[in-house]
Amino acid sequence: MIKAIWKDPFFLAGILFIFALISFSFYHHFVMNNEIYENQIIYEGITPVDKAPFEPSSDYWFGSDRMGADLFYQIISGAKYTLGIAFVASLLRILLSFFGGVILLSAGRILPIFKGLGQSFYYIPSALLIFFIMAPIIAIEQITFWEKAFFQILLIVLIAIPNTAILIKEEINLIQQNEFITSAKLMGGSRFRILFKHVMPHLWPRLVLMYVQQVIAVLLLLAHLGILGVFFGGTIYREYGMEFTIPVSVSNEWSGLLGGYYYQLRLAPWLVFFPVLSFAAVIMAFNFMAEGIKRAGDQLPGRKIVKKREKGIENSVSKEESFVFLTERKIG
Repeated sequence: MIKAIWKDPFFLAGILFIFALISFSFYHHFVMNNEIYENQIIYEGITPVDKAPFEPSSDYWFGSDRMGADLFYQIISGAKYTLGIAFVASLLRILLSFFGGVILLSAGRILPIFKGLGQSFYYIPSALLIFFIMAPIIAIEQITFWEKAFFQILLIVLIAIPNTAILIKEEINLIQQNEFITSAKLMGGSRFRILFKHVMPHLWPRLVLMYVQQVIAVLLLLAHLGILGVFFGGTIYREYGMEFTIPVSVSNEWSGLLGGYYYQLRLAPWLVFFPVLSFAAVIMAFNFMAEGIKRAGDQLPGRKIVKKREKGIENSVSKEESFVFLTERKIG
């Protein structure tokens, strides 16, 4: 399946875009010293001709904010943090949910209670729940950046474990209904041997797909948290003259850019448009990767045999139905 995934054009398009974006972000950090150009006034000679925020142009591809900071390099700088959070949080979600799903196989009477707990998260918006927990913590200055970041990632991970664990448990149950699992049990195979020797080869392609889907879910959650003002690692405020202060993300992470510039939407709409466009482009790339994984999974020999059988059954049923219909019509 791995070779089939790497040959799929959808998967290649998605992963190449993500790889290029992360590479450019690290290049900006280590080679360009994470420098973000700032200029509040543009001069022609000694005459000022324009004042920040600047609209998108050849000099400022994505425009600038009221402080004159180049939005393009802010987005490039924050890409490694945004994608890093999504990768780490999604991996922890899948790992912890996998162990939770294995435990649920022997849950017995506790399983309905756990399912009820998981279903309750469908009716509680994850972004609002994290917002109510994180909002007081962000305001505490004594807590460091990494402590806030760790706590936020912990919440993002834990909030998805109940439903994901139930989903993985159901996937394992479907695989265990196959005849080769029954044969392994009759031959005296232990639960762990059956799980890792017979179930995992069929489960891990599904886990890879679930991981990509979880990355998309984390990115959407980060975008929602940004609009609510919950920035990764905390929020700082920069003074602009004597008039007002602007909330700014500490790390230039995309949700922080989106939330910080949301209040300037009427003044400079490009400050919100380009962070949203960045989220949309990355989510589309991961959707391409998910589609490539699905297509590669459909090309597996077992899947082809099942599809052929299903088509044969459908054809036989349709022929019998049409034959019965015609004979009944002639007799009548």
